[in-house]
Amino acid sequence: MASRLDDSSKLWFERLYTRVGLPFWAGVLVVGFLPPLILTLWGYYTYGVKTDFTGGVSLGVPLLLANVIYILFSSSYIRRRVGALEQYAVSIGADKSQIQTSYLSDFRPVVATWAFLLVTGVLVLEPVFNPGYSLFQDLLRELLYSYMRLLQATFLWIFLSSMIAIYKMGRLPLRLKVFTDDRTLGLKPFANTSLLLITIYVLAIVLTFPIFLYPNFAVELSLTIFLVLGVFFFLVPLFGLHKKMQEVRTEKSALIGLRHNRVMGEFEAVGEGPLSEGLVNELLALDAIKREIHQMHDWPFDIGTVARLTGILGAPLVATILAAYLIRLFGV
Repeated sequence: MASRLDDSSKLWFERLYTRVGLPFWAGVLVVGFLPPLILTLWGYYTYGVKTDFTGGVSLGVPLLLANVIYILFSSSYIRRRVGALEQYAVSIGADKSQIQTSYLSDFRPVVATWAFLLVTGVLVLEPVFNPGYSLFQDLLRELLYSYMRLLQATFLWIFLSSMIAIYKMGRLPLRLKVFTDDRTLGLKPFANTSLLLITIYVLAIVLTFPIFLYPNFAVELSLTIFLVLGVFFFLVPLFGLHKKMQEVRTEKSALIGLRHNRVMGEFEAVGEGPLSEGLVNELLALDAIKREIHQMHDWPFDIGTVARLTGILGAPLVATILAAYLIRLFGV
């Protein structure tokens, strides 16, 4: 599920590519990768500024290229995916005027996120990453990496705002599917999009903080912070959808309960006498409906899919981070 966006819905770098007449792949390399590459090499060879985590350019530059390509392609894909989800929400009864996703493409919150990353980098992270650097060196390093931080801020904003958009869409009045046709009531696309986005996000932070290549405290701390942040925003829309599904289950159970009480009253009134065919059929029908309601899902996704994703992606990462903390704590 994806959709094509008009110019007003495109992200800032996509609009920039269009203005300079570059196809997307060329824009990623020329506008996305070239500026941080130049700044990285300039800082490394002129001022001796270390690259992120790797320290040198031999591995730092390939990692930088992988980050830029992944961040820009992923940001663009997430925006299109949320646009397609918006169309789906409208198709099942959501009021289009109540769906606001234009802020995903707004450059102003990207700038605010960028400023936050820069300030946090200078005052909090740089002293941990490079404890031997002076404040001036920290400022210089963040200045040289400011363009890369802008790309990272773009990805972070588009991920977080997309999760908020999914949450808001899930709270709108929707024309839910009949539970006998769809155990998730038609809400599965919202959950699938959330699962896809958190998968993209986890891969992005692993590329940004490559713990499998450079295990150190700075990487472990950064991964922990951003992983907790990502999981929190992943759960926000899911709990909203979970609540909606529980409300539907409760409503259907109450409705069938009233009908069941009435029929049971007729059943008891018959006493030892024979049951009419209509009463028997109604009892059987009610029993079948109650079983259907019992089989309704509490969460709008396939548990097996979540388990596989957790086993393949989440569990190894969390185990690696915990093992690193334990080794550091006990000095093993």
